[in-house]
Order: sequence, then structure tokens, then C-alpha cells
Amino acid sequence: MARWLLLALLVVSLAGCASAPSSRPATPAESQARALDAQGRHAEAAQAWRSIAASARGADIAMARLNASEALRRAGDAAGARAELAEAPRRRLTPEDQFRHDLLTAGFALDDGRGAEALALLQQDRALVPAGRMADWLSLRARALDATGDRFGMAAALAERAGLLQGAERAAELRNAERQLKSVPDAALVQQAGFLGDDAAVLPLALREARRRGLAINRAAAAPAPADRPPPASDGYHPPRRMAVLLPLSGELAPAGLAVRDGLLAAYYAESRARPAIAFHDTQGTVDGAKAARDRAVAEGADLLVGPLGRDEVAALAAAPINSAAWLALNRTPVATAGGGSFALAPEDEGAAVAQRLIERGLTRTVAIAEGDDSAQRALAGFRERFVAEGGELLAVAPIDAFGGNAAEGLATLATHATRAQALFVAARAPALRILMPQREEAGLAALPVLATSLVQSGGDPRLDRELDGLQYPELPWLLGDLVGPGDAESLGRRLPNARGSAARLFAFGFDAWKVATYLDALRGGAQLRGATGELGIDAAGIVERVPAWAEYSGGVTRRASDGALMPVDATPPPTP
Repeated sequence: MARWLLLALLVVSLAGCASAPSSRPATPAESQARALDAQGRHAEAAQAWRSIAASARGADIAMARLNASEALRRAGDAAGARAELAEAPRRRLTPEDQFRHDLLTAGFALDDGRGAEALALLQQDRALVPAGRMADWLSLRARALDATGDRFGMAAALAERAGLLQGAERAAELRNAERQLKSVPDAALVQQAGFLGDDAAVLPLALREARRRGLAINRAAAAPAPADRPPPASDGYHPPRRMAVLLPLSGELAPAGLAVRDGLLAAYYAESRARPAIAFHDTQGTVDGAKAARDRAVAEGADLLVGPLGRDEVAALAAAPINSAAWLALNRTPVATAGGGSFALAPEDEGAAVAQRLIERGLTRTVAIAEGDDSAQRALAGFRERFVAEGGELLAVAPIDAFGGNAAEGLATLATHATRAQALFVAARAPALRILMPQREEAGLAALPVLATSLVQSGGDPRLDRELDGLQYPELPWLLGDLVGPGDAESLGRRLPNARGSAARLFAFGFDAWKVATYLDALRGGAQLRGATGELGIDAAGIVERVPAWAEYSGGVTRRASDGALMPVDATPPPTP
């Protein structure tokens, strides 16, 4: 199915290439055929091209047959597409149309399991590949290299293609490239990475994978750091010269911005080594304010921008990128940032963490129940994406309202899967969960482990939360008493109001924003950092990934789960309430 989908995307992208020979303008009949194709009437378009071919002469016949083949492929008529392609002699086509012919032929060869033949059709000098068809060529090359067992080559094609994409598509392609590299044997990884040019898109991914395995790859020495920026420390600490932090310090979002600022400054002043000049710029929590703050920071010579905080602000800056400074966005950005990254406490990340925890424990079949608001649905989406990608099966999903009034109905929906399900995932707040948890037994789901997200902390009340006992959720190590640097959470909390209470999550987020910003190069090279929000790393798309600690309800209050991880060696668990 995936191969058919890929080829379908290919031929759709080539629709605009159905053209008359460059020596003359398109005829009315040709224009009509292309219009039909653009309207999705692919079978009619194919018939129109057949009619054109029937009355055409010379090279025009081959061109019309090629266009008919593409239209039939889009219509799902593979047999007809193959027949038309066979009637389009390659030698009679223009060089550009010959390339289209090769792509279609390679796609058919891959469908037939003839990977080596497809690869032979895709060996063109990349400098001669038309820019508008580069992504399609690389897609088919990746498939062909996969079919011939060349995982490193496949990863290289995927990484190069990712550079032509944006946003989620780019991130997905880079992650696919990373997955392929994981199956490359050590010797092959070292050898092939050693031959890569410095501009190879797959090089950073290969170096990351080698570092993860503890392998050394012989590369030419990196260019020295600028004279005004010291080289990295042995642990990877490498701050910029001037850091500009863009936060909402006034307006409705000021409490959030101030909590992040305080956390960042706590980490800043705890660092005993050379620190960058740092300036804070108020975004006022608006798009215009974020743009103005960035412009001021750039004018002042900042070489690293941290922030802004709001999703709309980040999206606006991503839509008009600059090249004079690296950028660590403090929310998800729709496009990856060159030399920077994207750091967020996102609901979808927690959903993905739950999925990973279940998969690692061999619990591959689950049911889920979720509130309908944005945060819960994002958590559910993150869970679904990671769980399915890792081989899990999400058997059913049921809704629940904010107060659990329809909990029984939702559980009844899930009950039909009770004999197969191995776990229950919930994306809901405490008020709804207090109603849901006692009703699981009636639905035959009481024996299933229940995992939630930190949404469960919203509306929590120790007097009422005994109903939640046994439920686990991903939590910030900071809130479980982990030592992360300048003293423990309790001592910092006594000195800094924003380090405790409702602002503590954002305080910890700001603390880690400093760590990510100053270890950015090391993280992009595959390093991991212990932080206040979790174990931190950066994926190939520049997204900061967090491995959280895990908390569990017991007696109505939360404490570290028995295997909650991330506890420092020299630390002791927080006292039992």
C-alpha cells in the first residue's frame, strides 16, 4: 500500500509536466486534457490523451501516450498505464519527458519487485535532475535502495529529500532516515560515513548514530570556533556570544513568561563557567510583539535567539526566518530551524511518552478515552502516532466530557475490547478521571494498567484523588525532587516563588531552555542531558525530545513510580506523604 501511495504522489506531482513539445504551444485539445486531469477526472484525461495520440504525428504520439499513462496511473488503472507507457517510445521524447518516462518505468519495476532494475533507471547524474522533480527522484531512489538492501544509501536519499520538505513532512523523512541508519552494521557505517562530503545531508545523522554506538569516524578536523567564541568544553557546554530571550513579560501571558525567565536565570547564574551576554525582550504575547522583539535582538547582534513562547508567535517567526542567528523556539515550530531547535512541553510529547512506555513493556494492544479539548486531543494524537509507528494496536477510542458525565458510555464502548486490551490510556483531567476510575470494573477493564498525561494534575485535590490510586503519568523530574544543578527543588522553591506551585512546570522549562541553548551543538551531535523536565536529546529534525520521569497516585497524592527512572545516583527518593 505504501508503495502505491508513494507512486500516486509521484504522478500527481508530475501532472504539470504533461506538456506539448517545447517547440510549439499546447493545442486546445491538449489544454483540455490537462484541465480534466487537474480536476481529478483522470480516466477522462487519459481518454483525451489517447484521442490526441490517435491523430498525432511523430514525437507528439509518444508525448500523448506518456501523459495518458500518467493519468491512468492516477486513476488507479495500473494495467492501462503500463500499456500506454509501452506505446510511448522513449527515444521519441524530449529529455525532460524521457526523465518522466524513466520515473514511471522505475515505479512499475519496484511494484514488480525488480529493485535492481529500478535502481539502474535512477542512476542519473543528480546535477542533471530537474529541480522540480528532485523530490520524486529521491523518493524512488530510496525505495530502490531499500529493495536492494542498501540501508545507508536509502538513509542518504531520505535525508537529502528531507531538505526539500518542510514541517512535519521534513521531520518524518528525517526520522525515517535515522531508522534506516540503525540497521547499518558498524563497519559499514564507519566506512560509508567516512567517505561522505561535508555537505552530505545524511552526515549529521550518521555521526549521531556512530556516537550512539560509541564508534569513531575519521573525518577532517572541524573548522575552529570564531575567535570571539571559545571552543566547546569537554562536556559539550558551548554558549553563544550573545543570547537574546524573547518572552511575554507583559500582557496576559506575562505570568508564564516570567516563570520561564526565572527558571532560565536560575540556571544562568548557577553556571560558573563563561556565560554569554544575555538580554530579555518583551514579546507582549503577540505576533507583532514577537516580530519586533526578534528584530531588536538581531540588531543588537544576538547570535542565538531563545523563544518566543506562544504557538502563534513561533509560527509567525518561522514563516519569516532569518539567517543571522540560530534559533531555539520555545514551542513547536512548523519548520525546522537551521542550527537551532524546537523545545516545548507539548501534550503530544506526553502522549508519545506513554506509548513508548507501553511498547517497552510489551503492552501492544490498548484502548483509550479522551476529553475533546485541544490539549487532550493533541495528547491522544501523539499517543496514536507513536504507538502505531512502534507496532502497537489502538483498539478503540471513546470520548469523555470534562466532568465524566458520560464515563459509563465511554467505558461501555471500550468494554467490547476488554479481553484483548492490555492497557488503558486516558487523556483527561482529574474531575473526569475521578468519575471514570471506579467504573472500570463494571466494564471489565479494572485489571488494565491505566496511564494518563500530566493533564490529570489539572483540578487535582488530595482529598478526592484517592479514586486515582494506581494511575501513572509522565512527570517532570523537577517536581519529583530530582537534583538538576543549583540545589534541589525544595531549596530553590524557598527562594524563588516561581519555582513552586502552579508556575513550577514553566520554571523547570526555563531552566532546561538554558541547558538546551548552551549545549545545542552537543545535542545536535547526539548527546543527552539530564534536565529538570527529563532526559533531553534532539532528533534529526531539531525537535528536543524528553524522556520523562514517571509518577503514580497513591493515597490520593503523587509520588515517583517504582520504576520512575531519572533519579540521580546520589539522590534519595522524596519522602512518602
